[in-house]
Amino acid sequence: MPENEDYKTSLHHDDDVLEQLFNELFREYEHRLYAFIIKVVKSDAQTKDILQDVFLKLWQVREQLPEIQNINAFLYKLAENKVYDFLRRAARYENVRNEFWQSYQQYHSPDGGDLEAKEFNGIIQKAIEQLPPQRKAIYLLTTREGMKRHEVAAELNLSPNTVRNQLSEAIHYIRQYVNKHLSGFFSFLF
Repeated sequence: MPENEDYKTSLHHDDDVLEQLFNELFREYEHRLYAFIIKVVKSDAQTKDILQDVFLKLWQVREQLPEIQNINAFLYKLAENKVYDFLRRAARYENVRNEFWQSYQQYHSPDGGDLEAKEFNGIIQKAIEQLPPQRKAIYLLTTREGMKRHEVAAELNLSPNTVRNQLSEAIHYIRQYVNKHLSGFFSFLF
């Protein structure tokens, strides 16, 4: 490879061209993709998160933009895939939450299950107390305060993706902790 200034300038120029192309695509497709996504997701905040993921992916593959034959189809397929990912995660979260609630209600029965419920809650509380401070704050704001991911992100000055990842890590840790410290009825759930 040549090490002269013309080669370095052409590379810099190519980066500028790719960035300009990306910016043009963003301006052209941002509102159209938003309208496409919101029809399925029905949440402004979630739609914005998905849209951000779409354009992040586009930025990551920006060097391939000149080779893409149908950018319209490419962007809509990318948005569709991100929506499917979101729906799968949402369904999985909803199923786990419903299973937990049903199991908890059975475990917390009127025939003397209060002691077991207190023990279970104590174990969960101990697990929460052992979380790193930021992860703990995210978990508590989400589960106890009922805040949405974007609200927690704004409150703690974090990205929604960081909140999502930290919440996932917190839930994973709590499950492991409960499995380790609670034998019997709930061990299959976590």
